[in-house]
Amino acid sequence: MRSEILQDQAALYVSGAMTAPERESLEVVLEFHDGLRAAVAQMQQVVAAVTLAKGVGAAKPSAQLKQRILTAAGSSPRAEKDCLVVTTPAGLVEWVNAEFTAMCGYELAELKGRKPGSLLQGPDTDPAAVARIRAALRERRPCRETLVNYHKDGTAYRADIRISPVLAEEGEPLWLVARERKLPDVA
Repeated sequence: MRSEILQDQAALYVSGAMTAPERESLEVVLEFHDGLRAAVAQMQQVVAAVTLAKGVGAAKPSAQLKQRILTAAGSSPRAEKDCLVVTTPAGLVEWVNAEFTAMCGYELAELKGRKPGSLLQGPDTDPAAVARIRAALRERRPCRETLVNYHKDGTAYRADIRISPVLAEEGEPLWLVARERKLPDVA
């Protein structure tokens, strides 16, 4: 069943049927999920073949044209790399990117299978903001908050945190994707 859900997500992504926020969240999952990435690549190959067949009739397309179509189908330029975290629906870390590790000091091995809040939150973290995040995630809706988090070395920093669930067709969460940006310190 999990493979069917992944195939559905890949099909929605490749067909363009996802909203921009849904697409953006799934692109984060594509960075670490080999099975989903393979399904998307396979579907993009099919889309490229069909597109080429429609446009050129009996003529054989060049390799460069096929590559341009594949690149356009899978591209999503980001000006600046966000700090990214992907968790299970229960909030347990599955993957983080290098930017996240640089911001908080924790490596994936230290975070995997744990709830990030247990390591990152501390005395100056606003409990009301944390409660709003939990409520939004229970309701399977995206949220955005500013939190005081703590680096592995104990120094506090402010972060703008946006969390979006990646939902299966039935509305059940598959992953939670958090995008974080460190904010300037307030004096």
